[in-house]
Formats: sequence, C-alpha cells, structure tokens
Amino acid sequence: MEAIVKFLFVSFLILLAVIAYRALLRRFQRGQVQHQDFCELYTLDQEPASGELAFYFVCPAPIEVRFGIWQNNQLLVELANQEFDKGGHILRYESSLLPNGVYYYGIITAVQETKKRMTVSN
Repeated sequence: MEAIVKFLFVSFLILLAVIAYRALLRRFQRGQVQHQDFCELYTLDQEPASGELAFYFVCPAPIEVRFGIWQNNQLLVELANQEFDKGGHILRYESSLLPNGVYYYGIITAVQETKKRMTVSN
C-alpha cells in the first residue's frame, strides 16, 4: 500500500510540474513579437554590389517607410520617405554614386528598424 501512495504522490508532483511549465510558456508568449506586422527586407542579388542596385522589400499593410543607405551610422542617401502599399516594392539606386566601401541599407518604420550590410565595388 505504501508503494502505491508514493507512486501517486510522485505522479501528482509530475502533473503539477507539467501544468506549471505550460502556464509559464503561455505567460512568455504574450509579449512575443508578431513578425507579420513588420516589413521584410531582402538581401541584394550581388555581393559585392556594383552597377544599378535593386533593393526589394515587402510590406504587410500600407505603412510609412523611410529607406536609406548608411555608412558609420550616418545617413548618406535617403531613397524614400513615404507610405507604401501592401506588397513587394523595388527601389533602384546607381552604386557608382558611392565610393567603394562598406555600407548599410535598410528600412525604418514606426515599429521597426532593419538594416543589412553591403560592400560596394565599382
């Protein structure tokens, strides 16, 4: 009889641990970032970049987007600062206007800032 009580007690503790673990997981998921609310920025087709560059990004809904090119955290070129519709968009820029070097291109919205690295070699 004592073995049965010990078994039931251990089973009860395991059940409580599983319930507590699931509750903890639910609590952490509440503040999770919803990726479908953010624009998606794609990498360039060529690396190192040269010639005409095509920057492609997708917006989940109509959203105000600022698109630029940075070097050393300093904005060099602003390609767009406007509202874009839902869907894919391409912005073009001639890389010969930039000296050879490492740059960052990216988008800034009210809820996100995404930048990617590129090397320009003309």
